[in-house]
Amino acid sequence: MNVTFTHLTGPDAAVVVNDAYTAVYTLIRAEPPYSSGPLYHPDRYRDRTGSQLDRPGFTLVAVEDGETLAGFAFGFSIPAGGWWGGETTPGRPEIVEAPKFAVIELNLRVEYRGRGIGKRLLTELLNGRDEPYATLLSLPEAAAHDIYEHWGWNVTGTCRPAPDTMVADVMVLEL
Repeated sequence: MNVTFTHLTGPDAAVVVNDAYTAVYTLIRAEPPYSSGPLYHPDRYRDRTGSQLDRPGFTLVAVEDGETLAGFAFGFSIPAGGWWGGETTPGRPEIVEAPKFAVIELNLRVEYRGRGIGKRLLTELLNGRDEPYATLLSLPEAAAHDIYEHWGWNVTGTCRPAPDTMVADVMVLEL
């Protein structure tokens, strides 16, 4: 296996809504605890992600194994004073009042897990960021939740991003 990581921003990052990325996203969101819930439908993914492409600081990192898209991660900046939307517990003031980088997606095909690729994917996404904090949402039941905690992320509240979704933990990492 010889994986490569590619960083994309601006118009180049629009590939994140193409069929290959949507297929990886859908495959992973079919796993428990997501189990292909309404938020994880391919059309909602493409619509939601397409609208996020214009957010300040939008960055995509893809990991490929030859011609195979093994996974991807992306996010964008949340300015000082901004926080998660939906039904969200208030964030800690020192975090809310600082600029943050929101990790929106971290997806890695199952056959690439357990090899350090996911951690490197997240590191590639966060390296060199100007924001003092990164934040993400993770379902407490998801295997990734424990991994994030192992990597130093801390739960700071909860968020239900849409009425038809499960409650996720808001996690924060000091960069």
